[in-house]
Amino acid sequence: MSFGPLPVADSRPVARPRVHRRRVTKSAGRRDVMALASLLLAYPDDAMTELQTQLADAVGALPASAAASDLREFVEWFVNTDAAQRRIDYVKTFDHRRRSALYVTFAPYGDSRTRGDALADLRRRYNDAGFFENSDELPDYLPTVLQFAAQVSESEADAVLAQSRVGIESIHEALRAHRSPYASVLRAVIRCLPGEVSSPEPLQAAPDLEGVLA
Repeated sequence: MSFGPLPVADSRPVARPRVHRRRVTKSAGRRDVMALASLLLAYPDDAMTELQTQLADAVGALPASAAASDLREFVEWFVNTDAAQRRIDYVKTFDHRRRSALYVTFAPYGDSRTRGDALADLRRRYNDAGFFENSDELPDYLPTVLQFAAQVSESEADAVLAQSRVGIESIHEALRAHRSPYASVLRAVIRCLPGEVSSPEPLQAAPDLEGVLA
């Protein structure tokens, strides 16, 4: 099985790895939250814009839960924001701020050799489960981690998510500090992590987002 990116023609200011946009299902469960979060964290290119109605329907069909509410909050912002502005916000959020970059081993390890070991371990887990990566992605790219966790056994998913917890929580805190709407997606992901998870605080909307975020 492959979860590397599909080739999508798009001009963007910063090259970013892309995730495979598989057809969105509407069944219930943690897997669906992670799969949808993986898609919602991808760069909002033209293909993403074409999927926005399908994504909104899939998120709206999730059973009532705190994680589902978090994703609905984000989707409300997404569909009510101009596509060009979404791209600007994405690059500003994830490319221009190191603390919110979507790489889960960066927060705990920085650019150290230990991070290299953590990346190798993630790659081994993917390969052992029968997945292979596209060469232009790092294995700790959060949409890739979530896509993997959404498709493997619960034990395999728990192992990768537990390994990624520090990075996920660090990204969430950075997004909250900047009042980014993407903090809602990370909050939903945190609710899916294995073990004891304290309920993350909701995002306080910035003044220019009033009336869009709940």
